[in-house]
Amino acid sequence: MCKRNSPPIPAFDPPPTKQRATDSPCEAEAAGADKSAAREVQLERQLLQAGGKGGSAAVYGNVPVVDLSLPDDEVRAAMIAAASEVGFFSVTNHGIPEAAIDEAFGASATFFGQERAAKAEQAPFAAHLNCGYEYMSQVRPSTGTPDQKESLQVTARRGSMDGRWPSTDGFEPAART
Repeated sequence: MCKRNSPPIPAFDPPPTKQRATDSPCEAEAAGADKSAAREVQLERQLLQAGGKGGSAAVYGNVPVVDLSLPDDEVRAAMIAAASEVGFFSVTNHGIPEAAIDEAFGASATFFGQERAAKAEQAPFAAHLNCGYEYMSQVRPSTGTPDQKESLQVTARRGSMDGRWPSTDGFEPAART
């Protein structure tokens, strides 16, 4: 596995490069990652230029709402539009009882109220499974800097959360509801 400390991704797309016969596997992997990041930055710019709202939609209170009580084709279209044009959405008529939502928020508040070391010990991050606790480490390709947040990524794949569920009372059952 290659490890590297990369500088922030520049605000412009790098010129295309060809792999040289002398490039090591790590250099080739790094070049591939740089190209992937450049493509993502380009996509974000294209979405913005095409009128995408992104995070600005939340600033102005215009978060798209997807109503799950509508016919499947309308729900699908609403989700695709919201995810493509804004990047996120709120869901209504999902059938999850308010008490279960309150319980999940309470368990989350208890977990995140702990010291950082305790959170990291309870829910160690596993990049290959995309789950566990992270603190200011998710790097946005568009800026090359870590997001200013902490998160607990819960993955639904069987076995992914084994040994990663917070020991906070009620957390796992609340998350599984």
